[in-house]
Amino acid sequence: MHNKALENTVYVLAAGAFGVFVRWLQLQLAFDEKGLCGASIFNVIVPAFILIVAWALRRRIAQTLRVAVLPQDYAAALENQGKFYAFLRWLVGAVMALGGVLIIRGSEVEKHVVMLRLLGGLAIVSGICFPLYLGAANRELKSRQKRLSCLLGLAPILLFSLWLVYDYMDNAINSVVWAFLIEVLAVCTLMLAFFRLAGFAFGQVQPKKTLFWLQFGIFMSLTVLADSRSMGRQIVFFAAGMMLALADFILLKKLREKTLAETLAEETKPAANDGGIEKL
Repeated sequence: MHNKALENTVYVLAAGAFGVFVRWLQLQLAFDEKGLCGASIFNVIVPAFILIVAWALRRRIAQTLRVAVLPQDYAAALENQGKFYAFLRWLVGAVMALGGVLIIRGSEVEKHVVMLRLLGGLAIVSGICFPLYLGAANRELKSRQKRLSCLLGLAPILLFSLWLVYDYMDNAINSVVWAFLIEVLAVCTLMLAFFRLAGFAFGQVQPKKTLFWLQFGIFMSLTVLADSRSMGRQIVFFAAGMMLALADFILLKKLREKTLAETLAEETKPAANDGGIEKL
């Protein structure tokens, strides 16, 4: 499963790279010198591309889960033993924390100073919590440690929840919807992606939705980099995408082929839901 997991994650990253390019073309060709968005074919291409990627991801994940099973146990799904994984999870965490530091340092020249400092602080906390959250899957947890892992998983969710509030405050009087729409979509997607990832600690996992939102979050976190914003916020978006990419790769590696009994059980579910078996 290692090669397939790497291949799938690279495909999602490539889709994000194309997303950056398409969004950049829209910003170059659809906006005038005053920052107003005029009529352009890219105002159709960008949302169409996002919808196509979302459809392709859902279809690919559905096909994968027809023949494979994703473990729903925290340790079984997210175990990432070894120095290499430790280096990667702390690296992406450090990049996220760096973005938070830069947000705080640059907040004095911005409009919403307090809100940006809160965002920066949460980005630093998320950069610390994420590697701890993944690392906790490598050992057997006691009840108190399980509760702590749940709190660790909440940090990125709080970050992007607050970011959504910041976007509303910053663009409340902005009439150019295309100027902030992609960022709002990316923030919402990342919030849902980290919510699904935190589900492993809470024992509430839905494999299809989890894989979809993780992969769609990777795509949107890269696509939004085409927009102009402070370096700190750019780094946080990039780091969030790399966090999800690492988690997605770990999860895909843990996929196993379905047994005959599991396949037969799934095939009978639609009939049971329709009343086919229960009526008999």
